[in-house]
Amino acid sequence: MVDERHLAYFKELLEGNAEISFRAYLSNHEDSLRKQFSPARFTRLRFKSFDEIVKILDEEKVLYIMNDQAIRNEKYLATFHPDALNEKGRLKEGFKDTLFNGIVHDFKTKGEDAVLTLHQYIEFPKNINHKRNIEKLEDIEYFAETELCLGDQSLGLFLLKVLASMDRQFSEVDDIIHRAQEAVMKFSKNIRVEHQNQVE
Repeated sequence: MVDERHLAYFKELLEGNAEISFRAYLSNHEDSLRKQFSPARFTRLRFKSFDEIVKILDEEKVLYIMNDQAIRNEKYLATFHPDALNEKGRLKEGFKDTLFNGIVHDFKTKGEDAVLTLHQYIEFPKNINHKRNIEKLEDIEYFAETELCLGDQSLGLFLLKVLASMDRQFSEVDDIIHRAQEAVMKFSKNIRVEHQNQVE
């Protein structure tokens, strides 16, 4: 029999009413959860969290109404380092504004003029092919794709479009440019399909 407090939290989590993120809950109640479940189930709970939570609630006959946005937010939080999160497992206030020399902050305040901040950060075009700047580009690419899928869609799309618009460098940078171009095209295609479906 699963502890009622865990079941109550799982239900709140799936319905978008949980006060703390699953990551924080797992950290705070790891010992108790390990005692509740087999090692295999605990591992699945840690790495395939929502699939396993659904199974547990179904097995325990607990009714819930899935909140897709809440699940999306939880998956988004799971992409960040613990240092970026507060005691409730949420992003620390202003954390994203500090990333990449303030690109996120500048996008919020200056819109697409933030491209200049990004270019300065990656030293484009003069030193773009230096190893340190290629690593910066890879970090931006990962962050942009995460934002596009799970976070601030407009921010993710903006960053990917900036990467996609860069000229070929005949270096490792071209792989990043190509992936960004593909991501932007795929996103645009999905938007068109969604719009078409709504019209029909």
